[in-house]
Amino acid sequence: MTENLPSVSRTARAAWGIVKAIGPLVISQTEKASKAYAQHQMRLAQVEAYKELMVGEIRTLNEVRRKLLEKYYDVSDEERFRIKRDIQDLEKDTRRLGAYQKALEYLPKEDDTAPLPSSEADTTDLISPSWMDRFNEVARLQNEAWRQDLLSKALAREAQYPGSISPRALWFIGTVDEPIFHAFASLIDISSNFNNGLIIPNHTGYYTRILPGCILGDDRTLGHIAFMLFDLGLMGDLLTSFRMISSNGISQVAYGTQHYILRTKQEIRVNGIVLTSLGSVIASLYEPKPNELGAEIFDAWIKSIGPAVAEIQQVT
Repeated sequence: MTENLPSVSRTARAAWGIVKAIGPLVISQTEKASKAYAQHQMRLAQVEAYKELMVGEIRTLNEVRRKLLEKYYDVSDEERFRIKRDIQDLEKDTRRLGAYQKALEYLPKEDDTAPLPSSEADTTDLISPSWMDRFNEVARLQNEAWRQDLLSKALAREAQYPGSISPRALWFIGTVDEPIFHAFASLIDISSNFNNGLIIPNHTGYYTRILPGCILGDDRTLGHIAFMLFDLGLMGDLLTSFRMISSNGISQVAYGTQHYILRTKQEIRVNGIVLTSLGSVIASLYEPKPNELGAEIFDAWIKSIGPAVAEIQQVT
């Protein structure tokens, strides 16, 4: 099989990269792996075809597991030990393939993705083997639903843009404790988007406020959650972090469904909770849930910008 696939969309190449990562055994067992078929599918409904391939492989693993269970009590103790080990390996591989299958669901729709120029398509790398080794190690574990979801989204993103999910980010997804994840999610829920960067502007005035919908409890304040996370490398220094909005330019700020365009007349320094590169990657894999506190913080910041600083236009 050739490594140089034809000029195709980023989605198509990402889908092929995910399927290719399954390994040579499943690829060799299906006609979908032939060069002609792969080229044809990448121009048509290749993502759907790969989903069918994934489902078929999971079905095969489940059938093998069923047959092993049927003969488990009819063999010697030594053979029973081998069967038990084989069943555990099959279960791990089934979980891994489940993450692959869900990753395909997170790829952009083919119609929404413009084809790449042939030169870029031919030089775009697939997922690196070392990254996949780390991913597979985590994906084989009995992961919680939220962690499985993050893993699948990370695989989909890495397949589209190799190198976008750093080994450190992948390690964090695989090892972070559930309370820490939910604490971080509650901060993302109240974060505003300033020029495609998240921030909780002027956060110090809200430290004693309860975070709405926080899974960790209905008494958790912004200050408490920030303290839980401050030494994990997800946020910048709570006292000195800020974002700059340049002068004499156009900037976009948003929270939830509220969007504004700023035509700045002078430079604006926005103090607040700012994410690090690691925090930004993890946040990009999470779907925020806007709430009333986040809207209040955002509205207060918008109202603090006077006409001498910027012209503000709401986007409807």
